[in-house]
Amino acid sequence: MDSREVFEEAYREMTSGNLDRALDLFSKLLREEPSPEAWVNVGNIFRRMGFMGKAVESYKEALKLRPDMPEAFFNLGCALYQMGKYFEALMMIEKAEKFGLMDEKVKILRALCRLKLHEPDALDDLNEDQKRLVKELMRDG
Repeated sequence: MDSREVFEEAYREMTSGNLDRALDLFSKLLREEPSPEAWVNVGNIFRRMGFMGKAVESYKEALKLRPDMPEAFFNLGCALYQMGKYFEALMMIEKAEKFGLMDEKVKILRALCRLKLHEPDALDDLNEDQKRLVKELMRDG
């Protein structure tokens, strides 16, 4: 099986919820041919498993290989947010935007961080649906 096939199988396992198997496959791939995409997926697996420290380290490994990877910055921001490190999370979200990730999820997470940091204009650049979603997320924890 070549590295592309291993990556695809690992990704299928991850999206199917077979996290241990996906982690094994991505780890094998990283030993043979490190890639930032594989590191991001390993981070996503660790985050889903609740291992935030390992997730953060995985996203940082991805950024060592590709320092301008917006997805790695975004996922790093998500992990930091989940750890309660809102300022650091906001910095990572802003870097994801700087490197071209323009997505509703980015705007939502940026607003959540800014609310947690008590910034008065945290919701200003959101539309009404996005504001409602952020308020629901804040209410639900």
